[in-house]
Amino acid sequence: MYVCICNDVKEKQIKAAIASGIDTLAGLQETLDVATCCGCCEPMVNDYLDEHHEMMAVSQLAYAV
Repeated sequence: MYVCICNDVKEKQIKAAIASGIDTLAGLQETLDVATCCGCCEPMVNDYLDEHHEMMAVSQLAYAV
């Protein structure tokens, strides 16, 4: 699915970049040019980042117990 139509960026590319350690909006903008044109995709990109950060927090919590 396309997330950023302006720069031809798909959901799969964003999730792969996040999984590889690029877990900030600025990092994704620099790497994929996502959310650098009209900005309509920025909320969706932030949702992917939020999901990732939530999963990381749950993972860290599980290891702490």
